[in-house]
Amino acid sequence: MPRSRARAAGLLASLLLLSACAAGEAPAERPDAAAPGYRAPSGAPELCGRLAGAVHFTGIPHAVGRLAAGTGVPQARSALTDARDELRALTAELPASADRELSAAVDDLAAALRTVIDAPRDDDARAGLVVEMDQLVAELQPVCGYPS
Repeated sequence: MPRSRARAAGLLASLLLLSACAAGEAPAERPDAAAPGYRAPSGAPELCGRLAGAVHFTGIPHAVGRLAAGTGVPQARSALTDARDELRALTAELPASADRELSAAVDDLAAALRTVIDAPRDDDARAGLVVEMDQLVAELQPVCGYPS
C-alpha cells in the first residue's frame, strides 16, 4: 500500500473510532432550548425531554403576535414553519409505545400551525392555534413537571 493510502486509511480509522466513542455521549445541551437544564421526572413520557430541548417551540407566541400586528410577516411565517417542522420531527421519532394522547396533541398543534402559516391574517386560525398550544401545555405540565 503506498504511503499516502496508508496515511489516509489511518486517518479514516481514527475518525471512525472517534465517531464511535462520541456516539455514546449525551447530546450537548443547547442554550436556546425551550427548557435548558430540564430533567424529566421518573416515568415521564419521552416527549417531555424532547420538547424541553426544542428550540423553535417557544417562539410560537411571538410569531403569532407579529402576524396579528402585520409586522415581519415573512419572518413570522418562517418561524412558525420551523416550529411546525420541529414538532413533527419530535413526534415522528417517538417509539410506538409513546403516549399517543400527547403525540396527538402535538400533531394537533402542528396542524393548527399549518393553518396559520397558510392564512396568516385569519383571526380564527390564530385563535385556534393559541387554543391548541394552551391545550398541549395543559396536558404536558402535569406529566412533565416543566419549570414555571
